[in-house]
Amino acid sequence: MKNILLVILLFCSSLLFSQEGVKIESITFKEALVKAEQQKKLVLIDGYTSWCGPCKWMKKQFKSAEAGLFFNKHFVFLEFDMEKEGKTLDEKYKKEITAYPTFLIIRPDGEIQHKVVGADTLSIFINMVKRGLTKETSLDYLEQNYRQGKLSKKQMLDYINALTDASSKKEVAEVANQLFENLTEKERVSIDYLILYNCIGYADWNSARYAYYLQHYKEITPMMDKESIAYVKMAALWSHFYNYLTGMITPEENYGAELKNEIPSFRSLLENAAIPDRDFYLALGDLSEAQFLNDKIAYERDFNKILSFPVDEEVYDVLMKSLHLVWGESSETMKIENKTGRMLEEKLNRSYEKK
Repeated sequence: MKNILLVILLFCSSLLFSQEGVKIESITFKEALVKAEQQKKLVLIDGYTSWCGPCKWMKKQFKSAEAGLFFNKHFVFLEFDMEKEGKTLDEKYKKEITAYPTFLIIRPDGEIQHKVVGADTLSIFINMVKRGLTKETSLDYLEQNYRQGKLSKKQMLDYINALTDASSKKEVAEVANQLFENLTEKERVSIDYLILYNCIGYADWNSARYAYYLQHYKEITPMMDKESIAYVKMAALWSHFYNYLTGMITPEENYGAELKNEIPSFRSLLENAAIPDRDFYLALGDLSEAQFLNDKIAYERDFNKILSFPVDEEVYDVLMKSLHLVWGESSETMKIENKTGRMLEEKLNRSYEKK
């Protein structure tokens, strides 16, 4: 009976402790490594700054009972303001913390096992951290085996997840493209490899993986949620045309983009696409090229072509900015004096008002 009561008391004590949230240790990093080894835990470093909004948001998440139950069980938890005490960390840890917040999962031997960058809901964040708890799904393990060419297709998916946790976008694209090339046609349209399309970003627009996604849109997107479909379109398609039409990419400062080659490549990509708004994006490409080359005759023609499609608020704002860059002053708040520019502006306003 006494033993049963003792177990109950210990359980209640543990539960009460967890309700206080995550226990932040006030010890040195070296002391944390020793404590982690003694308690068979890992060290988790929260690298933050005082001005970082997402950092503050995560700190609120760590005060919950759910956070306490999970993190106190598995980690010796340390916080470092990277503009203050974080400067005392060894260089190998500091170089891994270039965005805030960054969380490093470190083994008692001092080696980094996993990395999570950014803030998220507690449940999603815990899932990312769980990958770092398990050796076989941790970033360090997968990275070493990838370099040696030892990863299976399934493990490469795990590696993409681990790289995504670490916000290593360039490496995500590299591994995703390599895995895509090694898949069969059946695997390419399988839900098992859906992450290859969910992780498409701005720089992936000219990859074989993105071209395949556009060509097999009707087969792939039913497996995706609406948010992922919208993100991929925004990141790899809309953002490029947005940058052209709002002057973010210009002949003088085009961020390395060779538009004379890029726009025809986009056109070829879209002509083979099965997306429902393909013709709209083809028209945006034509207008972008005309603006980039300062061809006002082509611009007027292509602008009128765009207005044959529904114009929502986002498209309206982009087209208005484009108009003022081509036909007006540098600021969209200034009036367009050019006759053709005014005519196009009036057409745009009428088209938007119809909505």
